[in-house]
Amino acid sequence: MRGLQLADLELAARAMLLLPAAERGAALGRVLQAAGQAAAHHAITGSAHPVHGTGTLMSALARLPIAPRPPVLTRDYLQSLAFVAITICDLGDDSFDIGAAPLSGLQRRPCTKDRCHAPAQTRPDRA
Repeated sequence: MRGLQLADLELAARAMLLLPAAERGAALGRVLQAAGQAAAHHAITGSAHPVHGTGTLMSALARLPIAPRPPVLTRDYLQSLAFVAITICDLGDDSFDIGAAPLSGLQRRPCTKDRCHAPAQTRPDRA
């Protein structure tokens, strides 16, 4: 998958909102796989995949129904957003990574299970 942006996460969370919780894992897996296939196609051909787009998560979601943006963040929306972020973090690869360059003056550190799943007050980067 090509570079991941916050808008990708938001759109994926809104797509997952339309599904029963039990179906979200399989659906997100299919979308991530489609984004990976499109990214590979784009890398080889230099053009968008005819069905899955350019390899971004957003382009892989383009053919799916998307819930409207909620006026306020509901518990269900936040759970969906967290589910998407944690699922991508748990992939254990860098296929969605934006690189190792410093971001906004902070050094980027790789996402690991203990950092993604630890409570905020005990995370090493929050000390």
